[in-house]
Amino acid sequence: MYGRILVPVDGSALAEQVLPHVEALAEKFRSTVILLRATTPPGMIIAGSAAGAQPLAGGVVDPTPIVEAERQEAATYLQALGDRLRQKGLAVEYERAEGPAAEIIAERARSLGVDLIAMTTHGRGGLGRLVFGSVADAVLRNAPCPILLVRASEDSAHRA
Repeated sequence: MYGRILVPVDGSALAEQVLPHVEALAEKFRSTVILLRATTPPGMIIAGSAAGAQPLAGGVVDPTPIVEAERQEAATYLQALGDRLRQKGLAVEYERAEGPAAEIIAERARSLGVDLIAMTTHGRGGLGRLVFGSVADAVLRNAPCPILLVRASEDSAHRA
């Protein structure tokens, strides 16, 4: 039923709160867990005038050091998380893609042919959602498969 489970993570303890649910499903259905980390594309860094970056001639920000650092951090994180899940006997793959998280999640779910997307949500409503947007909400609107949403809690993240 759930042969391939896509698990978007961002490196935070909040995002990892979905993992106990994923582990149980993957064990029960012998699923392959696919960890996904969306990183910031260089164009978004330039547009956001990244703090601490060295401007090139003409005042343009060079995003290379920021992009490379984020790529390396994402690769290290995904490998460590994948190793942790493999130690529990799970089949794990992982990948990093550049772009807006919600778009990347829906696109990778489609192209990888996953059976389930499992992710956390902060559960913001009203003004919080309007101001900050909601990756989970956007994924719900665009996903090609069922989604398991786990409401993340700051209290649970601090206990983990």
